[in-house]
Amino acid sequence: LLGRVLDARGEPIDGKGPIAGLDEMVPRSLYQKPAHPIEREVIRKPLDLGVRAINALLTAGRGQRVGIMAGSGVGKSVLLGMMARHTAADVNVIALIGERGREVKEFIESRLDAAARARTVVVVATVTMVALM
Repeated sequence: LLGRVLDARGEPIDGKGPIAGLDEMVPRSLYQKPAHPIEREVIRKPLDLGVRAINALLTAGRGQRVGIMAGSGVGKSVLLGMMARHTAADVNVIALIGERGREVKEFIESRLDAAARARTVVVVATVTMVALM
């Protein structure tokens, strides 16, 4: 899935054709039991996100999820692009939820360089999609 753009159902929307090996994947239910809280791995190692202010003040851990929520025009996409380009992570999964369609294309083309795209999976649920997505 690296380098691909998917919709909320996991279908590719980047015009690059079907996802190789998808037929071989074992189908899984959306309604699985969550992992037992005692069996989850503890997040102990910090992850360099490539933005000094975040590393110093809002340290993220390896395996942690991070949500960036704010009003329009305050730089969420710029920050997310910086993190995707400069992080020490091997794989980025970026979910663009509630974005306008044109903003999705702009984010991918202008905020992610080729190296960041190669290690990123972008999941998109635009504002025009039903809320359940």
